[in-house]
Formats: sequence, structure tokens, C-alpha cells
Amino acid sequence: MASPETHPVELPPTDHLNNGQGYPRITKSSPVRDLGPGALDYERCAALHNELLRRGVEGSGRKMPPSPRTYWEAAAPSEEIASLLRPPVVEFLKRAYVEYPLLSERGAPFHFLGGLAEPSWMVDVYIGCANEVPPGTFIRLYGLSDFRNGENEGTLLNQHTMKASFITDYNDTPGVCALPFAWMPLEVILDAYLQMIDEGKVEAVTDDRADYLVDELNSRWVDRPWVIHQYTAADVARAVAAFKRLVTAIHARMPEDDSKDNESTGWMDLPWLDPATLTQQNVLPPSTFAHEFLTAIAHIKVRFRYVAPGLRFPTVSEFLDQPITDFETSPRNDIVCDQPVPDPHIPHWTGPDFPAGFYIHPVVQEPPLCYSNGCHLALPFAIGKKGHARDFEPEPRNEHAGLYQPGLTDGFGEYHDVQIDKVLRNWAERVERGDWDIDRDGVVGGIEKFREADTKEH
Repeated sequence: MASPETHPVELPPTDHLNNGQGYPRITKSSPVRDLGPGALDYERCAALHNELLRRGVEGSGRKMPPSPRTYWEAAAPSEEIASLLRPPVVEFLKRAYVEYPLLSERGAPFHFLGGLAEPSWMVDVYIGCANEVPPGTFIRLYGLSDFRNGENEGTLLNQHTMKASFITDYNDTPGVCALPFAWMPLEVILDAYLQMIDEGKVEAVTDDRADYLVDELNSRWVDRPWVIHQYTAADVARAVAAFKRLVTAIHARMPEDDSKDNESTGWMDLPWLDPATLTQQNVLPPSTFAHEFLTAIAHIKVRFRYVAPGLRFPTVSEFLDQPITDFETSPRNDIVCDQPVPDPHIPHWTGPDFPAGFYIHPVVQEPPLCYSNGCHLALPFAIGKKGHARDFEPEPRNEHAGLYQPGLTDGFGEYHDVQIDKVLRNWAERVERGDWDIDRDGVVGGIEKFREADTKEH
């Protein structure tokens, strides 16, 4: 394998940089440091890697030794392999600790994330478009953990841009490598993992606890020493805050009511204030994100019906008449679309005959996937073929429920549906910026307005 392009061995000094409060974590006072194009903040990345490892070691009941072995010490890459690694990557590997024997054998430094790749595997990355990508451009910095069986890839690093991306399946690698949005500074990815621990999304547990979860509860969300949860209190809080922001933005722009008819503009209860919507477990099972989120917003009163073009709050009967209630692939239709309801006996909820609306999906997630605060906007028409609605798709195609979805990867972890707070915030921003007009019924424009997402102007 040919080596990457020649670069100066001298690395830019970093001791003059103001790390800021909270370093090495990424905060407002300690943001991502600009070290110039194609630079790797290897000191910060190593510090974040080691902090992630410390969380796993101590959270699993072990002790962190005073001087753990680094990757470079433990793996001792040959001169041939070392010549394929850029100097900043070498400096990172000389500071990053190896997970074994700090963790149990085959222990993961983070859920989904395998350890730093063995030297020969680190530089053995196949990119389908070999004629366009010089050898040595990409290295496999981390492998995948044992959470799945299949054609695994890992976390790749582009040695020219020094941007990284998490890729689950190596069959997706050529496509992801062509998506600029999926690549980001390595420190952003590592800090996001620590944020997931801070919020309780991922938790380190002892071996005994892991054994209990696997053997007694048959849990498939264990990736020793880590356990990942379908949702957290922070997920609920973010979604509630985004919904309130959207409601506030619409109310602030509604015209003054100069009519004696208050039918459209009088204060209305949301359907989830009715106990029937929250107590029928076949519709909305307890201890789910959907249940907690809808319970949290149920008391909010509104003076409008439409929260987005063509999307309105459902009635109680509409909410209870869910298209699917098997709770394995079951969406919750929280905002309905003014379209005729087709035959309810349909093959799949993402198909063209599925009732249009805005859905929480999935209500109950199947392992190893682990995000139950996702959502889908199912449209009564397909968009995307023009390549503007989802410009990160290698081959744009028409879809009924693909708008807002991340596509092959979000760069951080295993694929999951877009989280509902992100879509609600996007809608609030559109109202605040004046992209969507408001009248006495709320957002105007009709569901057809979403066709604009697949135009160059939008």
C-alpha cells in the first residue's frame, strides 16, 4: 500500500492555545480549536479518548492504574505501518490508552465502539472508488464492538482532512466517504460519546450487573461494560422545549382576532389531556418516550390547529385509531395530515399507502437499535429524486417518509431515525424566520408545501 502524501514532520505547537474552562470537553468557553486545515488536535482527542476509557473502567467497578499503556506501547506498529500514518495520528496513538487489560477481554471503550484497530487492520481500508481516493487517505482508527454480527467497518479517519466518521457496515463506506456532512473532527465524536454518558443514555455497569441484564432479562442492549437506554429524561426535556418553542412562535405571529367567531382562535386542549389517549397500552404503552413526551405536553393549551403545513393536531379518536399497534414497528401518529385515510390493511408504514402524518417511531425499539425518540414525516407523495431534499444521498430517490432522515450515517453511531426535538426545532425556526406564514389556524400552506424541500431554493 502506498503511503499518504508527504507532510512535514514538525507539528504545530499547542501549548500557547487557551484551552478554556472545561477542557478537554467541548464547551462554549472551550470550543473546537482551529489548528489550521488538515490538522488533528491530537492532544485533545487523546484526552477525550482516555476520559471515555476511564468512565468505562471505573463505572464497571475497576480501578484506573496510574500509568496505563498507550496504544503505541502496546501495539508497537512496524516501521512500514508507521510510515502510512500521518505524524498527528502517531502523536494521538502515543497518548491514547489501550482498553485491555483495563477492561475485560473484548470490553468496548464505548457502546458500538470497538478498541483502537490493530495496526495492520488500521491501514487496511478498502474504498470502492479506488481511482478517486489515493491509497492511505483513510485509516480505520477504531473497529466496532460486538454489538452486531456482519460486515463491520468502524470509525474511519481521513488523513488529509483529519475528519472522522463512524460507519457500521463496510458496504456503506464508499457512499459515506462521498458525503462531506458525515465527517467531523474526531474530538466532536468523542465528546458526543461523553455527553451521552453525562445524560444517562449510555451507562457503564459491573460484570455482575451485565450478567444479570443478559442472563435474567435477556437484554440485548448490553455491550460490556456498557448498557444503552432507549431514551433519557434529557431526550424528553429537549423534545418538550422544542414543542413549546414552536407553539410560542406560532402564537406570537397569529393575527389579532377581530371576529366574533372564536371557533378557530379560542384556547383548545391538546388531545393527550384526555385520559383515554394515555391509558390504553395497546395504543401508547407506559415507560416509553412517546408516553412521557405526550404526557409532558398534554397540559399545554393552544389557539391553533396547524403546527406545520398541512399537519394538524389529531382528535382523540384519530389518535386512538393508530395504523399499526404491534409495538415492534409501531409509529405513533401525533400530528395528522388532511388527506383521505386509505385502506388500513397496508404492508408497511413507509409505503405510499400509509396514512400521511407526523409519527413518533419507533415507540418500542428492537435491539440492538436503541433510539425510541425518533420520528418520521410520512407524506402523501414522494420527494427526493431531484437531490435537494436529502443532498447527502449518493443516489437521490423519491421517498414518502425520507425527509429529515440522516441517511447512511450521522457520523457518530449506529443508524437511527432523526430525533423528534430536531424536527420540532426546525419547524420553530421556519416560523421564526418567516419561511412559513401564520393565520388564525396556525401554519398555512397545505401539505404540498413540503414539495419545496426538493427544490434548489429550499
